[in-house]
Amino acid sequence: MSQYFAALFRRRPNDGWFRVARYDVTTVDIITSLAVFSMFIWAASPPLFERLVFNGAKVRNGEIWRVVTWPIAEIPGFFALISVAFFWSFGQQLEGLFGRGKFLTWISAVTMVPAIILSILGAFNNQFDFDSVAFGLGPLFLAGIWVYAATYPNVRWFEIVPIWAIAAVFTMLQLLQFTGERAAGGILFLLTSVATALSAGRSLGLATAWPIPHIPLGPGSSGGGSSRSSKSRRSKPTKPKRPKRGGASQRVVEGPWRKDKDASIPVPPTPTGQLPADQAELDGLLDKISDQGMDALSSTEKERLNELSKRLRNR
Repeated sequence: MSQYFAALFRRRPNDGWFRVARYDVTTVDIITSLAVFSMFIWAASPPLFERLVFNGAKVRNGEIWRVVTWPIAEIPGFFALISVAFFWSFGQQLEGLFGRGKFLTWISAVTMVPAIILSILGAFNNQFDFDSVAFGLGPLFLAGIWVYAATYPNVRWFEIVPIWAIAAVFTMLQLLQFTGERAAGGILFLLTSVATALSAGRSLGLATAWPIPHIPLGPGSSGGGSSRSSKSRRSKPTKPKRPKRGGASQRVVEGPWRKDKDASIPVPPTPTGQLPADQAELDGLLDKISDQGMDALSSTEKERLNELSKRLRNR
């Protein structure tokens, strides 16, 4: 069990926007850092912290930055720390699947769309308005679990519980809380967040295992909506990018995110301009990781995997 937790909180070698010392700073790093910093803001000046959280009425009065800043507003506490830690861990895996550009687009959509919709609806019915609520990173974490589940529906948490069941339980708990508080706005905000996450994720090339309405944004977002519907990885480039190691993202079905023996993992399209021999060798190594895990590779194979990943990525 300890090795699962070690894998869960291991830093993934995703491409960053810039470097600090020897680390690539990714979107997940920036968001979690801001969330931790907001805890200090709350301690120093609660009124200043309150200006970060979502409030539809105040958005309509001109405080439009709240549409963007609400995820980083974390009130200090044990569960807030857990939320930040798990978002950092799980967010790295999701960012590796999307790629940094698409992940930033996905985060932006999940952050802004629910806030804008609730702000507009509140103007017509104050039932959808609610007092400032410090949602924090929880909704983004939940949205990410749903996208991951819709991409790899057979993945199980610690090889026991399907990840979609984890997402469903978390969602139900939140809905029960808002229902008990008679917070119609909170219920709609949560459901809109999940719907936006799945639709945007499908549009950007993930969440392909379920028939999710979406807007096709590229060749990777079209297809039949099922990971089993494509038998050729080259004829139908409809699947999300296969994570890589080295300069690209690491294999994400690792640690507690383990797949069943019968799990069907979506296969990415083959990028153009790559050498067939190198691509075939890389595919063989990635297939071995998919079946047996990263630890199945020898040190020589790991070095070769890094070399091929860098070579093909930089062509």
